[in-house]
Amino acid sequence: MLSERDWNLVRHATGLAESLGEHDDHTVVSAAYDETGEIVTGVNAYHFTGGPCAELVLLGRAAERAVPVRVETIVAVMKGNGAVISPCGRCRQVLFDYHQETRVVVHGPNGLESVGIRELLPHAFDWHAYEPGGPGPALHMHPAYLDAVRAGTKTTTVRVHDPVSPGPVRLVFDHGDGTSTRIDAVVTEVRAASLRELTDEDARRDGFDDRQALLEALEFHYPGIAPATQVDVVHFETTR
Repeated sequence: MLSERDWNLVRHATGLAESLGEHDDHTVVSAAYDETGEIVTGVNAYHFTGGPCAELVLLGRAAERAVPVRVETIVAVMKGNGAVISPCGRCRQVLFDYHQETRVVVHGPNGLESVGIRELLPHAFDWHAYEPGGPGPALHMHPAYLDAVRAGTKTTTVRVHDPVSPGPVRLVFDHGDGTSTRIDAVVTEVRAASLRELTDEDARRDGFDDRQALLEALEFHYPGIAPATQVDVVHFETTR
């Protein structure tokens, strides 16, 4: 179910789509709220060489107002039947690159709903993370560890089949309501070990009382691990 504000965005796009007439070169309207709350729109330009989608035209128009472009919520509507359609793969990647907090209106099983662009592109390539001086790749952690990381009582994480290199990272804690918390950090050391080689000191750095508590947590996160399982002990320091 949409908020009244997002429903107004859909109505705006639908009204513009109805005004396009019968011309086959322009069949989709996109509308979005920019970061000021104003509505910006775009209309596709169909062409066999790959004319731009309505969402991409919209981003170009949004650049007239502010650069870098930021859009809060975006929707695409097809003329004729007024159907809300999901962005194509290229548009999803572009929206992800422009602003990863963008929400997209799609037609879900219970009607129209607003979802995050990350949900539409769950394994996106984030090129910003690998730029020199960039924020670093994401290192996901269970939200139960958020308070310990913030308090500084958890300064390591033990990973299985999750390669991590020294350097900047973003610690990402995904919550059950679809939101996430991100903390900037730097990986200072990565030590390879087997599960049987983990010590009480490793456990304390990971925020646990002793080795047994750490092993139980690892079994929860990685069912089926064995004493010979190879792990990486990742040391990190938060930067804010």
